[in-house]
Amino acid sequence: MADSTSSMPVGTTGAGGGNMLRITGLNTGLDVDAMVKKMLTADQTKVDNAKKQQQLIQWRQEAYQSIIKDVKDLQNAYFDVTNSSNYLLSSNSYNNMTAASSDATIASAKASATSVAGTYKIKVDQLAQAATISGNQYLVSDVSGWKGGSITFNSTPITLDDSSTSASELVDKINSSIKSSDLSGKVTASLVTSDGKDYIKFTSTSENTISMSSSDIDDIGEKSKNLISASSNSNTKLTELGIDANTYSLTLNGSSFDITVTDSSTIQDLVDSIKNGTDGKVTARFNELTGQFSIQTAATGSSAALSVTGDTGILNKLGLETGKTATGTDAKVSIKEPGSSEYIDTTQSSNNFTINGVSYSITEETTDPVSISVTQDTSKVHDLITNFIDKYNNLIGEIQDKLSEKKDYDYSPLTDSQKSSMSDTDITNWETKAKEGILRNDDNLEQLLNDLTSAFSSPVLGSNNKNVSTLYFGNIGSNSIGIDTSDDVTQGGKLSIVDDAKFTDALTNHADEIMKLFTTTSDSKNSTDKFNQSGIFQRISNIITSNVGVIGSTYNSGTLTKYANLQDDYSISGGGGTGTLPDQIYQQQLLISTLTDRMNDDQTKYYNQFTQLETAMETLNAQQSTLSMYLS
Repeated sequence: MADSTSSMPVGTTGAGGGNMLRITGLNTGLDVDAMVKKMLTADQTKVDNAKKQQQLIQWRQEAYQSIIKDVKDLQNAYFDVTNSSNYLLSSNSYNNMTAASSDATIASAKASATSVAGTYKIKVDQLAQAATISGNQYLVSDVSGWKGGSITFNSTPITLDDSSTSASELVDKINSSIKSSDLSGKVTASLVTSDGKDYIKFTSTSENTISMSSSDIDDIGEKSKNLISASSNSNTKLTELGIDANTYSLTLNGSSFDITVTDSSTIQDLVDSIKNGTDGKVTARFNELTGQFSIQTAATGSSAALSVTGDTGILNKLGLETGKTATGTDAKVSIKEPGSSEYIDTTQSSNNFTINGVSYSITEETTDPVSISVTQDTSKVHDLITNFIDKYNNLIGEIQDKLSEKKDYDYSPLTDSQKSSMSDTDITNWETKAKEGILRNDDNLEQLLNDLTSAFSSPVLGSNNKNVSTLYFGNIGSNSIGIDTSDDVTQGGKLSIVDDAKFTDALTNHADEIMKLFTTTSDSKNSTDKFNQSGIFQRISNIITSNVGVIGSTYNSGTLTKYANLQDDYSISGGGGTGTLPDQIYQQQLLISTLTDRMNDDQTKYYNQFTQLETAMETLNAQQSTLSMYLS
């Protein structure tokens, strides 16, 4: 092994090296550089030891950071709410039932763990509707009765002939008549087909609003209101619809608010104001196809009601009949469940509802039943938990190995001088041995391992101090789930599926009890009660969070993360921290700087002493020379 002293220069020429040029030993004939270096051996040893200690702390920090990374990998894989496919705390992860619809455009479904496998049939007689107050559609219908009639736009009449055979031809002839009149460029007709019916929509194409009336076409007589302008969309300015710039007060279902209309306010601004003014309980919609403005409740069903009071002038200009109350309607469906021979009628306030563990979503009415097939498949949740156990065991094995790894005291961090005489491969091999046992019997990791083991072995209790689930962790007894921790203390509490039949049976027949055992949450503020009342995977999630912090956060709040990464100490003396590894590294650096300064001071002192010796010898030599001259 090379000399244990460092290769740090001591400020001399020759053996010492350094950045200061000294010419020594001319009078004494002494190798001053070598002598000073030997005299500094004690100082250099102190510096080297401080650097070795700092290196050990840095290796300890690196080992911690490696474990933290693996803990966070487990956390991200199974306890991240955004990772829905692997999230162990979601009830959906334990749902072994799936549902498939024969016609999802009419009715679809999702099955929960409490649903019964089999074929369900559903008939939709009526959809749930919101309470709605609608304005006039700027459409006119029943075009078959228009032949030979006339329409007046402002004061200009248009006479319709009776030769049209279709709505499309009628629209063409109306536009032809408009084009040849004073209305050219001011209004246009278009055909709209909705729900199998033909409508004609008249749209103003000028800056001015145009009124429409007819004395011999009843459908138009009801629509003799201002036409919506050519830019009839959400960006149409309210002033273009005859709504003055002003502040209007409205009360919708008891929510009072003001709507301020400016010259630049649009229909979309009004829609947003209604939603915001009622906290989303009432919404508005403008249908660009029909030119109809409507307001409706967010809720559906017969209990949903809508009333409009206050300054309704702004709504009247949009054709809404105000001063009345509208109510919603319930959905009416008939369902036949597996094992039943008849349909059961039910009313629901929403088009999305859950009955006997099956969540239905209906979108259309139908007379023919839609089939919903519910089947059971435990493979997904079985694989999820199995994969978790594998990743968990890898982490536990890594921690246990670090805790039990023995330290070989024949290998310590190398000094600069030692490294200078070794190859890179030898240095790597040496430092690999020197890093062994760096986390042996570490208190934080021991505590983490104990907490994780306790999370599985401690029963999950309710606030009444009774088990929350009929199942329990372990392998002994008929109600055990067949998963247990290792009895071998050297395994650090690794998990294994000891009895796969029990585990599969629990997933198949007791999924709701599995969820209670694994995912129960506690609102208790007492840490002991919170632990006891939390499900096993909820405990694991809490333990991981307390050690490495919450997902997506870099804040050093977790026990391991703080100890490995957070520097509290920035004091000059190095005594103001909390003992974290960065604090220890910082304190060692301060010590290294102090010892280096002291060694430099000693070096200067020694050279000054040898300089004085040189001076004395030079004087003595001069005296001897003079004496010799006299004696000769």
